[in-house]
Amino acid sequence: MRIRTKVGAVVALAAVVTVLLAVPASAHEQIDPTSFPVGKPTFFTLRTANEEKSDLTKIVLTAPKQLPFGATTQEPAGWTVDATDSVITWTGGAVKPDAFDQWGFEIESADQPGTYTYNIALSFADGKTNNVKVPVTAVAAGTAAAAKSSSAGATSSSVDAAKSRANAALAIGIVAIVLALVATVLVATRRRKNAPGAASASADAPQDW
Repeated sequence: MRIRTKVGAVVALAAVVTVLLAVPASAHEQIDPTSFPVGKPTFFTLRTANEEKSDLTKIVLTAPKQLPFGATTQEPAGWTVDATDSVITWTGGAVKPDAFDQWGFEIESADQPGTYTYNIALSFADGKTNNVKVPVTAVAAGTAAAAKSSSAGATSSSVDAAKSRANAALAIGIVAIVLALVATVLVATRRRKNAPGAASASADAPQDW
């Protein structure tokens, strides 16, 4: 009975761990590049995924302090924009559930290195809202981070996201396999102990006394 209880517990634990590891992230908003050189105009791309059950219909992007927006923006077909130095609002379009799209904006420059955080307010057709904060980093011009951001741009974030998903899938597989092996060993041990010849073989064995 104890063996069966342990086996049941192991199987239940495996199921719980697998479900927890398989839960997707709740937000996939990102701004590229994630780092940029100070003292230079920079164009950014905002990517937003809709993980709700209704259409994404409005995006409000608020600039960090001391990092005002430039004059130009970019939006998907069907969307309209209302922009000031501190807030950009995109409306009029729709991103369907389980889809994503991208928007563009610029800054004239950052005066000094540091981390700047954008606030992204998402509104959906069913009335739901979601607020996300996304940081970017200004670095001194000429540093390795600045050179990487200008050459890699959006690609680095996409690669990092793919690596994270692959690592999560690998972890799920390893945990499930290990727990399944433990359960198999416990079941085999129980069966050997309960085999018809096990008790008689032990009784007939010669004794050293």
